[in-house]
Amino acid sequence: MRRRFSFLNLLACYILSIFGITLQKHVQELGPEPEFTEPIPNATVTVGRNAAIPCVVENLGSYRVAWLRVESKTILTIHQNVITRNYRVDLNHNDKKRWILQIKNAQESDRGFYMCQINTVPMKSQIGYLDVVVPPVIIDGESSSDELVREGFNITLACRAKGYPTPTVTWRREDGQPISAGNWQNRNNQGKTYEGMELSITKVSRLHMGAFLCVASNGVQPSISKRILLHVHFPPMIWVPNQLVGSPLGGSVKMECHTEAFPASINYWTKQKGEMIVDSEKYTVTKEEETYKIHMILIINNVEPEDFGSFRCFAKNSLGSTEGSIRLYEIHMPPSQHASTSRIQSIGGNEIGLRINSDINTQEAAKRMQGGKFNSPNESETKDQWTVVTSPQQIFPDKQSSSSRLKIDLTRHLFLGYLTVVIFLTSESLVFLLINR
Repeated sequence: MRRRFSFLNLLACYILSIFGITLQKHVQELGPEPEFTEPIPNATVTVGRNAAIPCVVENLGSYRVAWLRVESKTILTIHQNVITRNYRVDLNHNDKKRWILQIKNAQESDRGFYMCQINTVPMKSQIGYLDVVVPPVIIDGESSSDELVREGFNITLACRAKGYPTPTVTWRREDGQPISAGNWQNRNNQGKTYEGMELSITKVSRLHMGAFLCVASNGVQPSISKRILLHVHFPPMIWVPNQLVGSPLGGSVKMECHTEAFPASINYWTKQKGEMIVDSEKYTVTKEEETYKIHMILIINNVEPEDFGSFRCFAKNSLGSTEGSIRLYEIHMPPSQHASTSRIQSIGGNEIGLRINSDINTQEAAKRMQGGKFNSPNESETKDQWTVVTSPQQIFPDKQSSSSRLKIDLTRHLFLGYLTVVIFLTSESLVFLLINR
């Protein structure tokens, strides 16, 4: 009897416990249903970074939350368990309100819609979008490398890039010059940048030579660039600033030639007879280089008579050669002083003298030495410069000029003065004879 009573007690306790659990579940179900308190935000992540998509639920109770991939209808998580075999997927659930789906090392394949679901009847769900962006990458196999083109031909530079979103390619020159510098056919496009994966240049000139940069960007850092060198081949050309250069004996003179050529030219100087000039104590040979331009400089020290004549500068490369000519002439330096007194004799024993102005302009003297026209003194100067004194019998210059040309000019003028005096005296004698007759 006691054994039967114990068994009945145990059975009653078991039935009461099951009834209590069932009653408690029904009581919970009669309470408020779970609700989403926040929408699932759209998330953006750079490829290779970690992504987190939150789902916030209130009054979850005994219900459960699950995450699904919409496109493939794949179940990722159920309640606190990760179902998918993708090791990069994880779940963070510190409480029953926030259920955060985590995707480590996000890939482009992870881009798409994700659903957070509650197993109510009917089911409740929310959808969020994960965007995986990719920084730009330049495809070297489809892009130009350093290019070589002959002047006057056409060329197209390519710069292919990929990424998500699709990147924009912008061209610019490394030296900051306009893209179309030197392109006479494209006057309307003088901007410093150009957009497009291909840059076409019509009738390339040497002004296009240099480095071009193509920069790919899509708003995702970092942007990327590629440097493309454009080489333009053309035969040499020479420009001579001064083709006639003068120097006095013993002085130094500088000659210059400007050359342009690519490939780089061989540059040298020669004398009149064709001998090549090398750097020495007599000659200083230097050059200044800037891209395809070369400034040739020749300095001749201690100029001697045999140095006067023609000098030539040469430029040669594989496409041709050219030369320039510079002539060196002598500059006769005037003496420091030209004060002198000359005497002449007249007929009949009367002495008449001629005094020459001592201040002769230096430029006029140089002009005389170079065969220039001599300007005779004006009438007022003649009265001051000619003085009558006692008559000498010969012409004796007090100081001898250092220049033979100056001697000839002075002698010519003295002779003219002497001839004038003779004519004057002769006319006076004729008049006297006529009167006395």
